[in-house]
Amino acid sequence: MTASPLSLRAQRSDLVGAGRATLQLDWPVDLGLTVASHGWVHLEPWRWDADRGTLSDAERVDGRHGSIGLRQQNSTTLLVSGAGFGAKHRKAVIARAARWLSAEWDPSPAVDSLATAGFAEEAALVARGGGRLLRCSTFYEDFIKTLLTVNTSWAGTCRMVSALVAEPGAGAFPTPEMLIEYGEERLRGIAKLGFRAPTAVAATRRMLDDGVMDAEGTGDAARLGYDYLIGLKGIGPYAASHCRMLLHDFSRIPVDSVVVAHLRERHATTPEAFIASRAECGVYLGLGYRLLRLREKFQVAQVELAPPAQTPDSAY
Repeated sequence: MTASPLSLRAQRSDLVGAGRATLQLDWPVDLGLTVASHGWVHLEPWRWDADRGTLSDAERVDGRHGSIGLRQQNSTTLLVSGAGFGAKHRKAVIARAARWLSAEWDPSPAVDSLATAGFAEEAALVARGGGRLLRCSTFYEDFIKTLLTVNTSWAGTCRMVSALVAEPGAGAFPTPEMLIEYGEERLRGIAKLGFRAPTAVAATRRMLDDGVMDAEGTGDAARLGYDYLIGLKGIGPYAASHCRMLLHDFSRIPVDSVVVAHLRERHATTPEAFIASRAECGVYLGLGYRLLRLREKFQVAQVELAPPAQTPDSAY
């Protein structure tokens, strides 16, 4: 199974030194806005150095451990670095960094749709390089991390993810087979996943058996539809919608308790009423709402993540 191809320019990544490459994009991308898009950056094994503007992640490529870093050079150019990997891993390193940013995603239709549907400021944010949700290196990592946000506090999510990275991941996020081999008993007893443990194991097995995900965790977006995801035992509308957003399906708002509280306290409305009032957004409804939240939380002129001690209330 292969990941979605990047645009022609995004594929032309030229080495600029040992272990470094440039990633050229066809449209502006703001790394800071992408990092600030939701809570993923606060989960292991991500690291965000705000002073240097560098995003990094511990990775395992072909069984080899190392780290990948990403730093903005200009609005359409980012520098990719890979420590601990050889020349044969170059393509994989670049592909993972590109996935973090959704480098292949064309924002033009979203800009047009949001601008005419009551999200003019959010459309401008997309045009200047926002609008991308930070993604993990594989669909599988996004899926499991989403599962670990269900019916728990954000602190609980952080603790469970850290436990998976430490063991069985041995410093990087575990592959599907690693999680299965670790087993439900240790997921419950050591990683403290609780009721999520059987769901994690069963869903992993089914996605591998159905061929919608490969052994590395790369998913087939066309086959991982909302109906398929919600058909996995233990996966509800929120988790399915969140996973689909990370596959560029922005047609739904992943509604959880934080979304309900935000709309009630900030906009004096309910999710149902908000969705009805923004029906013109069509397939970009979820993106419009996510950017509304981003705009309200940060000054767009100079987005700055909260210090590590000030972690968010939820992933979304």
